[in-house]
Amino acid sequence: MAPVVRMESITKRFGALVANDRIDFSLEAGETHALVGENGAGKTTLMRILYGQYAPDAGKILINGEPCSYHVSGALKHGIGMVHQNFMQIDHMSITENIILGHAPTRADFIDYRAAKEKIRGLLARFGMQKISPDTPIGNLCVGERQKIEIIKALYLGARVLILDEPTAVLTPQESDELFSVIDELKKDGTSIVFISHKLREVIRVADRITVMRKGRVVAHFKRGEASETDVARAMIGKQDVQLIQNSERGEVGEPVCVCKNLWYIDGSGIPRIRDLTFAVRRGEILGVGGVEGNGQTELINLLIGMFRLSGGSILLDGEDVTRLPIRQRRAKGVGYISEDRMTTGLALQANADENLICGVAGQPPFSRRGILRGRAIAENTAEMVRKFDIRGLTQDKPVRSLSGGNMQKIVLAREISRNPKLLIAAQPTRGLDIGAINFVREHLLEQKRRGTAILLVSADLEELMSLSDRMIILYEGRCSGEVTDIPSATEAEIGLMMGGITSSEREAN
Repeated sequence: MAPVVRMESITKRFGALVANDRIDFSLEAGETHALVGENGAGKTTLMRILYGQYAPDAGKILINGEPCSYHVSGALKHGIGMVHQNFMQIDHMSITENIILGHAPTRADFIDYRAAKEKIRGLLARFGMQKISPDTPIGNLCVGERQKIEIIKALYLGARVLILDEPTAVLTPQESDELFSVIDELKKDGTSIVFISHKLREVIRVADRITVMRKGRVVAHFKRGEASETDVARAMIGKQDVQLIQNSERGEVGEPVCVCKNLWYIDGSGIPRIRDLTFAVRRGEILGVGGVEGNGQTELINLLIGMFRLSGGSILLDGEDVTRLPIRQRRAKGVGYISEDRMTTGLALQANADENLICGVAGQPPFSRRGILRGRAIAENTAEMVRKFDIRGLTQDKPVRSLSGGNMQKIVLAREISRNPKLLIAAQPTRGLDIGAINFVREHLLEQKRRGTAILLVSADLEELMSLSDRMIILYEGRCSGEVTDIPSATEAEIGLMMGGITSSEREAN
């Protein structure tokens, strides 16, 4: 029997860049085929060709043995669905509207919302989201929930070939396990899955076959049981040393830089999202903020950068009360921000690297004089950032949305670190990145720590928090459910209890 999908000698160029160089790839019925590689290796480009978003410059695609050429609508007719790493959603529309957009069921020439919602409720329950109404605006959901909706949409549209691009990047370990169970069930039904991920433990867990790409080419194949995480990592980066960087200088911290006292935040629905939260971040310290997503982390970040207004409490920066200062003034006083979502608040996607790197300081020397931008100074700044932060794939006036996720994140990192912040808020700084890019980000964060920057690290990745933090606080329903001061001695099980709302006093009582 012919494979469900066969891609033969696929080549795709973007100007002088060869993103895919004569790639062969196949997918059997009921199989999970993992596609791995560093950021910019060509994985997403290859899958966008399969999904019909890009046309190959050379090569061919066979679906069930038949040569095919199609756009996205044609891919859906062939039962091919793709869950993108970056959300394709409209915030003010409901879950139902986002899912059926362009594919609404009709009855007597009217949209049959009742039928759509009934089917969507079943899918929500399948993903443990039965308490969420299909009428909920999608912008009200946390990042993890929004990722699940993307998966649900592909299944709703009847995908038999499901392309998952970094599907667990925003999920907790428990949510990831739920997804893997769903994948197992889908495979039993004959659904074929392409699993793109940088989390090699997950790749080993779910994949029947693994294809490794590097610099636009296939460099290795593995079958289930043939390779370890280390084997796959070595093939990805072409090096023997694949260890993640750790914080080896814990305890060497200075005086408080940011002091938050009795913070409260009550949202527009009257629900307390941050509850009487007090903590400090010291000079040369990485303070990790952990917890299951949706427990106040995003609200805390927005309060610190000035996006949200406090309902109570105060924020001091170097002893100065900045509680009521707007975003621009807080940044001018030394607050840097690596956004948890580089696609929305981190970057202006239609703008080029020059524009993104001077965002917020374009009207200041050396980038402007008497209200006129200085092109040479801006170009020199970009060249310096490209060199220091190893940003790849830039061409003249190319919008940053065309870059890989790793290079997008490097632009954000370059912009924020180059301004020498007193307080650097790093929210999910390595989400969706490969091993090489993760180490790159970690190295720069630790260098900022050595220089005396106070760093607030907010991450859903417990391994990352335990590897980098000097101290950790755990949020549960907007409160601090525990503090970890001796991280090397702490266990994931102990921290997991805090993430579930079990405080230290409750643990001791039991």
